[in-house]
Amino acid sequence: MKFDREVAIKVWESQKRYFIATLDLKLEDVAPGEAKMRMPFREAVMNNAGAVHGGAIMSLCDSTFWVALATIYGQDQPTATASLTCNFLHAARGPEDLIAHATVLKSGARIVYGVVAVYSGERLVAHATTNFLNTPAKDFRSRPQADKEAGHVLL
Repeated sequence: MKFDREVAIKVWESQKRYFIATLDLKLEDVAPGEAKMRMPFREAVMNNAGAVHGGAIMSLCDSTFWVALATIYGQDQPTATASLTCNFLHAARGPEDLIAHATVLKSGARIVYGVVAVYSGERLVAHATTNFLNTPAKDFRSRPQADKEAGHVLL
């Protein structure tokens, strides 16, 4: 599979949808089996304690790993998150943005396993392990018709 880093980043930015757009996730770098994504530190993703909400961090991990997976299998491979375990090591209180680095460690026919490290500046604030499931197309619910008609593709 031919992989073009610049095209992948442009497509991500031009076609991200819904929740991803709400979190303002920005794809910064990709390579086969790897991805780097930024989530800006801002009030919209903070909890009452003044740190980034754990759910927002887990969404960052999930999305970054999906991009890393897509660099191997392609964007048309239906996938589902089978598990995502996130260990929160430090509060992400800003002002630095969060940077997630995802790496596919095992790319099987059905199960894809990997890790995501999330940094706030130089500090490791979270570490996640994840399993994604490559699903047969017949088992995967298609995207809404409007997305299909608009030609939305993530990578």
